[in-house]
Amino acid sequence: MNVAFVVAVLLGAAALLGVWRTLRADTSHRPWRIALQLGAAVLAYFALFPPLVDERFSAGTLIVLTPGATVEQIAKRGNANATVALPGASPHSEFEQVPDLGTALRRHPDTARLRIIGGGLPPRDLDAARAFPIDFDAALLPNGVIDLSAPTSVRAGSAFAINGRVQGDAGGRVELRDPADGVVAHAALADDGAFTLATQAKTAGNVTFALRVLDKSGTQIEQIPQSIAVLPGDGLHVLVLAGAPDPELKYLRRWATDAGVDLASRIVLSDGIAMHDGTATLTAESLAATDLVIVDERAWKALDANAKTLLKNAAHSGLGIFLRVTGMLPEDVAAEWGELGFRVRAADVAQAVSLERNAGAPDPAVVLSRRALIVDADDATPLLRGNDGSAVALWRSDALGRVAIWWLADTYRIALAGDAARFGTLWSRALATVARARGAAALDLPGDARVDRRSVLCGLADGSFVEQPDGTHAPLTIETLDEGRRCAAYWPAHDGWHTLVSGDRRGAFNVSAKGSAASLVAARNADATRVLAGSVADSGSSTATRGIPAPRWPFFLAWLAIVGALWWFERTKARVDEG
Repeated sequence: MNVAFVVAVLLGAAALLGVWRTLRADTSHRPWRIALQLGAAVLAYFALFPPLVDERFSAGTLIVLTPGATVEQIAKRGNANATVALPGASPHSEFEQVPDLGTALRRHPDTARLRIIGGGLPPRDLDAARAFPIDFDAALLPNGVIDLSAPTSVRAGSAFAINGRVQGDAGGRVELRDPADGVVAHAALADDGAFTLATQAKTAGNVTFALRVLDKSGTQIEQIPQSIAVLPGDGLHVLVLAGAPDPELKYLRRWATDAGVDLASRIVLSDGIAMHDGTATLTAESLAATDLVIVDERAWKALDANAKTLLKNAAHSGLGIFLRVTGMLPEDVAAEWGELGFRVRAADVAQAVSLERNAGAPDPAVVLSRRALIVDADDATPLLRGNDGSAVALWRSDALGRVAIWWLADTYRIALAGDAARFGTLWSRALATVARARGAAALDLPGDARVDRRSVLCGLADGSFVEQPDGTHAPLTIETLDEGRRCAAYWPAHDGWHTLVSGDRRGAFNVSAKGSAASLVAARNADATRVLAGSVADSGSSTATRGIPAPRWPFFLAWLAIVGALWWFERTKARVDEG
């Protein structure tokens, strides 16, 4: 408990006791006695705990040596009030060694400016430096990966990309190797060292790839573990209603089966003959258990009024409806789809379209075709665009559900061209966007956790803990932030895969070893320090203000005078009583 608070309570109780005794006693000068007793208590408190007053002092510059500082930089550091070295910055004993910047600032309270020399401040010291003007003398970055962007988790069966930049290895290349040491992607470095690696996440699980940087001769320069949590699919329940079989539907159904989608279908083969797969009934109960209905214009036309009403009502309640245009759109179907928010009309537009984004000519094998239509919607969002920027699919919200329209004709050509992963990713993203929203919000996991460095975990329930690689559980102290998020800090002690357990939710994240990806860490520290150096304005003043305790002696002398006056009153009362 706070000592000052305890003393204040005791003094207040003593003063109130004296006031109570004075009020009960038959004596003179009661108001004066009460005022003096209260004043004595207040002055006694301030004599023990004087208030803070502002003091202006001559402020100076603190030089902070950080990891990566060179001998030349240290020799040219210039004059300053003091020079301190953070861990890993300099082994020389002539510099004051400090565990962190906060400790250095407490030891040197007259600091008004910081000069950072070397690789930059690590994340733990950024908050301590925010209030100071900063000069940053940056060291050259080491050769290796200095920029990296990669997902921490992907869905099984989806394609993903890793982007980055390498310094100091012009003419080299990068490789991405799977846990079996097989090359799953490779790319040559651009003139500025940039690269992009694309591959596919196959089965669910925690996977650690190896990102290797090679020079011109093929010699390995650096290897960085790249960990990705491959999550299982959402297990969508999809109903397909088609007026006729077509190649697009054939490849879509094959992909859905491989991806673990629970697919039911009813495909009309001829008048009165249809092919059924699974339970393809349209009832309120079956639609409530379905996430998405894919229907083309011929199947829609064949539905009766009751079935269409059931679909619309289910969409209001969260069902996703995916409208496929496979041919000429009858006027009555166009009118009914207009009630769902899409105005469709025939138009003389170019039908060839490519989904590739590169500047060169598209591969003829993946030039697709779209229906000669124009689709308008007041509140729709593009679901898919061609390389010319025009939409080939739209979606819009309908109460709790979503409705989409798709007039791209032959994406199966992508699979025929040998890129089944891209075909699967295309349809996976499209269907996931429109399907019924299910599941709990994802846990907020750290993207770059490292041993002995603080990580922040959010979206936590009471009793959350981290399951560590050795099987032990680390409990978390949860705090509620201003915006209502429930978060906790965690300092990993081991590298490897960790699992955050929050209620019935689990999320895996990987912790890197201390020395992993040294060039990338150095680049990120330097970037963060540059941003910080430009965020605080320099006042140009060599003086600063700090709070110090006021002198105690005036309060003590005043207390002594009041206590003397109270003593005099008591002596006077005693003489009167004796007389």
